[in-house]
Amino acid sequence: MDADETPAAEARPSGLIRRGWGRAVAIWEFGQKLMLGTLPLVLVVLAVVMVVREAARQPIEIAEVAVPTSLSDSGLSGAVAARRLLDAINATAHAVRTETLHRPSAELEGSEPDLNIPAAGLSLRGLAALLRNLLGWPERKLSGEIIVAGDRMRLRLRLAGHGVIADVEGPTAEGADPLLLRAAPEVWRVVAPRLYAWHLAETDAEEEAIRDRLLLLRRRVEDADTVATINFLFARSLVRSGHAQRALELLDLVMEQGPPRASAHYGRALALRALGDRQGALEAQARGLALDPLSPWAHLSSAVLLRELGRYEEALAAARTAQRLDDDDRDGLIEEARILRFMGHLAEAASVARRAVALDPTYAPAHAGMGHTLLRQNENMAALAAFETALRLAPHLADGHTGRGQALAGLGRTPDALESLARAIALDAADHRPHQAKGMVHARLGQWEEALAAYDTAIRLTAGVPELYLGRSVALAELGRRAEAIEALRQAFALGLRDDGGRRLLTELEATGR
Repeated sequence: MDADETPAAEARPSGLIRRGWGRAVAIWEFGQKLMLGTLPLVLVVLAVVMVVREAARQPIEIAEVAVPTSLSDSGLSGAVAARRLLDAINATAHAVRTETLHRPSAELEGSEPDLNIPAAGLSLRGLAALLRNLLGWPERKLSGEIIVAGDRMRLRLRLAGHGVIADVEGPTAEGADPLLLRAAPEVWRVVAPRLYAWHLAETDAEEEAIRDRLLLLRRRVEDADTVATINFLFARSLVRSGHAQRALELLDLVMEQGPPRASAHYGRALALRALGDRQGALEAQARGLALDPLSPWAHLSSAVLLRELGRYEEALAAARTAQRLDDDDRDGLIEEARILRFMGHLAEAASVARRAVALDPTYAPAHAGMGHTLLRQNENMAALAAFETALRLAPHLADGHTGRGQALAGLGRTPDALESLARAIALDAADHRPHQAKGMVHARLGQWEEALAAYDTAIRLTAGVPELYLGRSVALAELGRRAEAIEALRQAFALGLRDDGGRRLLTELEATGR
C-alpha cells in the first residue's frame, strides 16, 4: 500500500461510524415518535380491558339502607348502615376462615363474589356499572330497609333477582348492629352457598340442629361441588356427635352413587380416625390426595395423622409440603410447631409458632398454637393470654377452649378450667384432648372415679395415645383395681410410652401381686 493511500483508508471507517450513528439516532427518534403516537392508544386499550373485566365480574353492590328518621337523627344514616352491613358480611367470611386446617380457604379460593359499596365519579367500578347498564347485563344490587315499630326493630334485605333474602328483628334498645350481623350470613346463603355451608357447620348450635340446616341447604342447591361440601360437613358433624360409624356408612353410599371425590375420602379419614383406625384414616387421606394432590389442606391432614401415629419425621415433611404449596399457610406452621413440641424441640416450636402469629395476628388458631407451646414450657399465665386472644377472635374454636382449660388448671383455677373444658367438648365431641385434660384435673383433686371416666371417654375417641392408658392406669391403681391398672400400663408401653414414672408404677404393681 502506498503512503498517500493511508489517510483515505483511515477516513473510511470514521465515515461509516458517523453514518451508522446517524441512522441509529434517526431510528431512535422514529421509535420515540411511534411510541408517543401509540401510547395513548395502548393506555386506552388497557383501560377498556380493565373496565370490561370489572364489568364481567358482576360484583354485588350494596345500596344505602333505608333507615327511619329516628335512627338517622342519632347518626345511623343509610350510607353508614350500608358500610356496617358490608363489614358484617365480610366478618362472616373471616369467621369461616378461622376453621382449623384451613379447608374453607382451600375450597372457597376465588369462588366468592365481590361485595362493595358503589363508588361515585369515574372510578373503575363506576365505569363498569355504566358498561353493564349499556349492555343490558342484569344488575346485582343488595338493598335493605330498617323499620322501627314501638320497641321492636326489623331489617329486610333484598337482592336483585331473588327478592327478600333476609328478614330479622330484635329489640330497638339493642340498635341496628345485631340485626346486621344476623342478616349478613343470609347474603352468602344466596350468592355463595358453599361458604354458607361452612358457616352453618361452625355456628354455635347443637350438632343435630346443624345437620338439619345442612340438609335444608342441600335441597336448595344443584351445584355438585356445593353438594359434595355439604355431604362432607354433614359427615363431619356426625363424627363430632360421636356417630362416626354412621358417617362412614353415609360416605360409602355417597361414593357408590357418584363419581369419586376427594372430599368423600377426606370425610372417611375423619370417621376412621374417630373409630381409632388411624392407619385406615391415613390410607383414605392418601386416596383423597391422589385426586387432589395440590391441596395444602390435605397434606396437612396427613401430617396430623402421621403425628398421631408417632411418625414425626414423616409428619414434619407433610406439614412442610403444605407450606410449600401455600406460601401463606398459617396452619402448616401451626402443625409444624405442634410436631416439634412432640419431638421435644420446644425452642424451635416456639419460634415457628411466633412466625404463624406474625403472619396473621388475626388468625385465632395461630394464637392457640402459641398457647400450646407456652403450656409445654410451663408458662401458664402467658399461655392463658394467648388462648384468650384466640377466643376473642374465634369464640367457637374448640382447641382454644381446650388450651384455656389446661392453662387455668395449671394456675389452680379448677372450676374455671372444668367449665372451659366442658365448652370444648360441647364444640367438638370427637376430640380426645379436652377429656384427657379433664382426667388430669380430676386426678390432681384426687377424684379418681371422675378421672377414670374422663380417660375412658378419651380412649373411646382415640385408642392410639399411650398417655391416656397411663392416666387410666394411675386412676385404676388409686381405686385398688390392680390387675386392670397393670393391663392399662402394658397397653401404654405397647403403644410406645416412654415414661420412667409409669415404668416404676408397673414394677410396683407387679411386685405387690407376687
